[in-house]
Amino acid sequence: MSSSSLHVQRAAGVEMVIAIDSTTRGPALGGCRWRSYRDSSDARADARALAAAMTRKAALAGLALGGGKAVISGDPAQRTRDQLLAFGDFVASLDGRYCAAADMGTGEDEMAVIAEKTSHVIGLPRALGGCGDPGPFTAMGVLAAMQMALEQRDRSLRGARVAVQGVGNVGGALVCELIAAGASVVVADPDLESLAALPGGADVVATDTILEQDCDVFAPCGPPSVIDVARAGTLRCSIVCGAANNPLADARAARVLSERQILYVPDFLANAGGLIHLSVARDGGDDAKSKSRLCVIPENLKRVLALCGERDLDPLAAADVLVRDALESGS
Repeated sequence: MSSSSLHVQRAAGVEMVIAIDSTTRGPALGGCRWRSYRDSSDARADARALAAAMTRKAALAGLALGGGKAVISGDPAQRTRDQLLAFGDFVASLDGRYCAAADMGTGEDEMAVIAEKTSHVIGLPRALGGCGDPGPFTAMGVLAAMQMALEQRDRSLRGARVAVQGVGNVGGALVCELIAAGASVVVADPDLESLAALPGGADVVATDTILEQDCDVFAPCGPPSVIDVARAGTLRCSIVCGAANNPLADARAARVLSERQILYVPDFLANAGGLIHLSVARDGGDDAKSKSRLCVIPENLKRVLALCGERDLDPLAAADVLVRDALESGS
């Protein structure tokens, strides 16, 4: 049964929001995002949008999970242990309808603290018997989607120019994968520490120029809504494929990209690798099992593109058709 709901609690000096979009296919599993928001309404809107993306992600990947997301408004650099414990209590109060995991601004160490208060958390450090950081699996899945998208343009990843916006946990891992695969990589991120942690071989540009790069692939791996209708009309790439959730401001941007013959790989298709890893671990599987399941990502892109041809849809609309079919059929 689906049970969309929004839960808000203020504790330990921060506002915490948990959005449950759907429990049709299983409990709502989704990350805990910790970042500064302009105001409470922005935080709540982001939670709802991210939870909806998790529903789509799980359904398209064929996982027995629903969609949920938590956002905590504040500077993660100022985070306290008491705040993490309070969030753990908040998760526990939902009796398993929502299961927490790491996301922007949180990691496996934070999950370990949250787990002191609730069993409904996944992605604990391996030293504690957990499955570890799902970020590398998200990056591997994005790479697989990118390779398939390039094949549609008769291109190889080796030698392709990829512009990566955001090189945090997942974006940084993606850059490493791209360099190892022989791609030419240009990156931007306002966080100088994240840039310093990158391996050699990536060119760094100013954050306000990354969206203007001539490239084969633009890979958004940071905040949401970076591509609105106006930006969709000026991107200088042939493919958009990245790890960010909800990189398009709305569906109109997807239509503009399609009209310009820019292949948009839907975010909830491309970035499903981390969720797949968490789902596999939740069922008792290991890293090898997670990696074997990542093949569903390029397979789903093939399904999306086939549906685009059959029904004259853009890729986002086609992916949404497949999501609706999965939710209605339960498979």
